[in-house]
Amino acid sequence: MRIMCDTNVLLRAFLTPAGSAAELLKTIAAEHLLITSQFQLAELLDVLRRPKIRALHGRDEEGIRRVIAQVYKLAVVVPLPADVPAIVPGDPKDNPIVMTAVAGNAEVLCTLDKHLREATVAAFCSNNGMRVVRDAELLAELRARESE
Repeated sequence: MRIMCDTNVLLRAFLTPAGSAAELLKTIAAEHLLITSQFQLAELLDVLRRPKIRALHGRDEEGIRRVIAQVYKLAVVVPLPADVPAIVPGDPKDNPIVMTAVAGNAEVLCTLDKHLREATVAAFCSNNGMRVVRDAELLAELRARESE
């Protein structure tokens, strides 16, 4: 399965290595394709550098760059179109996230972001062959597949 994890899911995976987001990321890396883009990697880098977030993870600049390199190695990095359309009315900064999933032919966009689960965004994603789900839902689904 081709899966795009929103930046908030990736961040949770690195802030809580023993948590469910980290388990989800490990499962995706082992059995599926993780989709990302240079935009998302830059966004994750920016978030990891924020003082409040840095206080949570305690990594220095080299450690932060290792996190980005780890995601880069785990994922298929797809290019974004030159013109990213307006898809997410509640948060236009999320438009490149949705377009990363579309460009990567993702079947699932995994997010905790309420703007990405709005009806118009979900319809756009569905029209592009993709479901929008929370990380806990996706993890439960992948666990169920493993036990079959």
